[in-house]
This record gives sequence, C-alpha cells and structure tokens, in this order.
Amino acid sequence: MTSAPSPLHPARGFDIDPFASFTLPNEHYIDQQLFDREMEAVFARTWQYVCHVSALPNAGDYRVRDLGRRSALVVRDKDDTLRAFHNVCQHRAHRLVEGSGHVPGLLTCPYHAWAYNTRGQLISARKSEHLKDFSTDQVQLSPVRLEVFCGFIFINFDLNARPMQALLPGLEASIRSFSPAPEKLFHAYSKTYGVQSNWKVSVENYSECYHCPMCHPTLSTATLDLKSYHLAIHEHYHAHISSDSGANQGYTMKDDSARSREFGAWYLWPNFCLEVYPGGYMNVLHHLPVSVDKTLQVVEWFCTGATPSQEEQEVIDFVAVIREEDIPLCASVQRGLNSGGYQQGRFIVDPALGANSEHAVHDIQKKTLAALGLLHTGNEGSVCEG
Repeated sequence: MTSAPSPLHPARGFDIDPFASFTLPNEHYIDQQLFDREMEAVFARTWQYVCHVSALPNAGDYRVRDLGRRSALVVRDKDDTLRAFHNVCQHRAHRLVEGSGHVPGLLTCPYHAWAYNTRGQLISARKSEHLKDFSTDQVQLSPVRLEVFCGFIFINFDLNARPMQALLPGLEASIRSFSPAPEKLFHAYSKTYGVQSNWKVSVENYSECYHCPMCHPTLSTATLDLKSYHLAIHEHYHAHISSDSGANQGYTMKDDSARSREFGAWYLWPNFCLEVYPGGYMNVLHHLPVSVDKTLQVVEWFCTGATPSQEEQEVIDFVAVIREEDIPLCASVQRGLNSGGYQQGRFIVDPALGANSEHAVHDIQKKTLAALGLLHTGNEGSVCEG
C-alpha cells in the first residue's frame, strides 16, 4: 500500500501551465503544518495592509496589525512620519498596545511601565538605575518596514523586502486612472466577516467570476458586462477590469473621467484586494488568516466624506449582498476539502482571460507553492510530481 504524499513535498500534478495543471491537493487547505509554514514563508515576508492614512491623522495615533504570531505597531510620530515596530516591549516581551488609539507622548508598556517615544527609543525604565552596563539609549523597539501606497499603509516584517513600487510597476497609475486621489478619501464604513475556510479558499473565490452567473445573479446581469471582463496576471498582482452594464446601473462619476463606466479590481499577493466602482468609491477586502480553516474578511469603504452620500451608500449596500453571498460558498468548499471525498481538480481556463477563466486561481496557487519552496520544474517539463 502506498502512503499519501507528505504535504511538504511538491504538489502532485500541479503544472506551471494552467491548461495542463491540476489544482492544489486538498491537504494544502487542511494541514496544520502547511498553514504554519505559510504564515512564515508567505505572510511574514510580504507587504501587509494596515489601514488608510486617514486613520492616523495626528501625532500619537496608532494602529496594530496582528498576523499569526507576529504583531506590528504603526504610529504617527510628532514630525508627521509614520513608523512601524514590532508590538513587543524590549523588557520582558509584553505587548505594548492593542487595537488602535492615541498616545499623548510615550508608548508605555502596561506590564512594568517601560516607556518609548514614537520613534521607538526607550525613554524610561523604572528602577533600572542599579543595573550594570545599561542605558535607555541602547534600547530600541524592533523596526518593521512601512510604506504608503495609494494612500494605504502597508508593513512588512522582512526588513530586506523589495519596495512596493518595484514589485508593482504600473499599478499605482492604473488605480489612479479610476480614482485620481485615493489618499484624500475618507474611511466611511467597515464590516468584518468570519469565514469558515482556509485563506486560500477565500482569495481564490474572490479571484474568479466563473461562479458569478450561478452565485451572484444581480452582479452578472445588472451590474457587470461580463463580455467586457478582462483579467491581467502580473508578477505580484492581478487586475480585473470590466465595464458596467449600462445606464440601468445608475452609478456614474461626478466628473468627466474616461473610466466612469468601468470597474477596476486588483488583487495584491497574497491577501489584499482593492476595488473602484463607478463613482470613484474605493472598497478594500482584506483576507486575514486566523487558523487553517478560518479567515476574517475585513471590508472597508473609502468615500468622498466620512459619512457616505446616498449614492455611495447604495453601492455599499449592493456590494454587501455580494460579500454575503460568498461567505457560505467558501465554507462549503472547506467542508468539501475536509470530507475525504476530494483530493484535487482542474482549472477552467480561457485563452482570452475573460470572466470564466480561473487563471488567477492557478497563479495564487503557483505563488503559494513558490513561497513554500515547493514549486519545482525540471528539464522533462513543468509538472510538479509528489
């Protein structure tokens, strides 16, 4: 009797050619050891979304981003610079802050009251005057990389990570062709959904519209013109562009933008999605892995004001229906992956990269294998044999 392939071996049957490839085997969605490796190899080494710049307008404003066993603290310094650090005190490793808020001057650890300025420098260590070879000048919070991209704050735990502009050539210009000044928008709405599925199920569902006619009938018939839908696969992101369905849509730009009848959606590897709807409203969908079979989908809307206009609220309400239609789909897929009756399938791919193509799903799986060191090719072809 042959044993099942180790989940740490190359994925059996996966091919870099989507037309020849099988999907990832089910163990890549249910195995704890693989999930733990993804948290280190994928999420600890990629740019991770924190918030929009409007969330931290004043010196001392902060926001925490937890990701697996890591936690980052983003704070606006008194010189108006955004800075990021590991959210851990350098005394005995207590977390410094939780959630979001404001500190008037110092970041003070709640455990023993070691206090740091917003540049990460230790300022005060209670009762430390008798220590040998110790100076507060020698203690600094551990830094985390930070960049602002199109008005959105991202962090990276990998201090040697390539800059976002280098990873995403042309993306900022594309986004700004739909929404010219995203940094000037305001956070207007947010909602978090608990999804009973692996994070890859969540992002893969987002990344294809093959299921749209069956599962999102209003989106397919009254919103998107699926005949105009086009997918572009780039090295570190995907672009989904479509025209709207026409005058009955009712969402129009307030200016004369050449793209006022188009939808733009972008997926940034591995878990950040950004959409612009006709009208210039921006919608973020952030897929946060919680466990091997649970993901948080955090939805945020950025509008022309902190309170949505009537037109903006109509769009928010409409898209909420689509999000809520997706939640049970992801949960059902996860149950199937755990059922013992499924191992792997095939991709439906369209040479024209239209609405029915699962090219993006294949690319997500390829990127995951590559990050894990499991994407192998040989002279005999591109099939990864387990």
